[in-house]
Amino acid sequence: MQKAETYVFNLMREKLPANYIYHNYNHTMDVVEAVQEIGEAVELSKEDMEIVLMSAWFHDSGFIEAYVGHEEKSKVIAEGFLKEHLYPEEKIQKVLHAIEATKYPQRPTNLLEYVLCDADLSGIASKKYFDKTSFLRRELEFVQGKAVTDQEWYQSEIDFLSQHKYFTPYAHLNFDKRKTANLLALADKLKELTEGEGKKEQKKQEKEAVKAEKEKRPDRGIETMFRITVSNHMDLSKMADDKANFLLSINGIILSLTIGNLLSKLDTPTNRFLLIPTGILLIVCLGSIIFAILSTRPKVTIGKTSREDVQKKQSNLLFFGNFYNMTLEDFDWGFKEMMQDREFLYGSLIKDLYYLGKVLGRKYQLVRISYTIFMYGIIISVITYVVSYLYYFNSMGALPVTLPTVQ
Repeated sequence: MQKAETYVFNLMREKLPANYIYHNYNHTMDVVEAVQEIGEAVELSKEDMEIVLMSAWFHDSGFIEAYVGHEEKSKVIAEGFLKEHLYPEEKIQKVLHAIEATKYPQRPTNLLEYVLCDADLSGIASKKYFDKTSFLRRELEFVQGKAVTDQEWYQSEIDFLSQHKYFTPYAHLNFDKRKTANLLALADKLKELTEGEGKKEQKKQEKEAVKAEKEKRPDRGIETMFRITVSNHMDLSKMADDKANFLLSINGIILSLTIGNLLSKLDTPTNRFLLIPTGILLIVCLGSIIFAILSTRPKVTIGKTSREDVQKKQSNLLFFGNFYNMTLEDFDWGFKEMMQDREFLYGSLIKDLYYLGKVLGRKYQLVRISYTIFMYGIIISVITYVVSYLYYFNSMGALPVTLPTVQ
């Protein structure tokens, strides 16, 4: 028996995960002590006591491999150990059957299994029941990620204790009283918690009723969200304009240098080979400039919103393009109408964000096209210049007399 105790101790110390804070060696020791207590009370023979104690040592060893269905793993571990130590086959089978009987719902068929099952659940009749059950709850949360509320946990424990029955006469006489006390304590805790939740719910409803009027006014958090989002949109728009301006500048410089230095030399016969690459470069620069200009070109709007549109909540007075042609009187009336209607106000803000996003999407798309034309066009232009030069060099057998220069 000492070898089994040492083996299980080392096994759990080395392989049992640290987050198993209930089903660990301490729980196994508690079950072993309960087996000795119940076994002596029901007058088990020395041989039967040995078998049930062996079952107690190994009944939770399978937790090192699996949490659900650990009994099967425990049987495999116990059988391997017992066969290695030449334990009689008949006794091995009794040990394995006893371990199998601890699987919930427990179904023991003989006195040995009765003793082990009662010992395994003796903790629910312990004075330290609430400490033990709190460890079990945390273990389930750690291992299986089963986070439950206090109310759910108390109810599940009440259901479990209400349905559970001990099998040995000793457990009935000595454990049932404490188990019933723990059951009643759980019921009190659940009742207190339920009443507390009811009072909290009532207070919550009262607070919600008080806040109902306040909700008609714009919420500060929502206003902050809209303000930050609009600011981000404007920053992105400025970035797109900066990128477009960069392309306009660099392409303007290239066009100036090309027109001023290359085109004037293309009438020379020796420089005719530069005609095609120069034409490609000019087309690339013009294409890039066109798309860059399109990305920054403003869109003209009507600038006027009717009172009917405001009444139907179909207008967005937060964008200048919708009101710059309105009279001050109409604009003042429409804006006040919008401020008094929370839904209209937030709807206008949402529309403003939506159309800002649409404009921003189109702007970035055009800038991207402009950059793509510029990037691939420059590469193609350079390659064309090189190919044209090599072709001319190979056809003439010598370097051209007049080479283009950039001043």
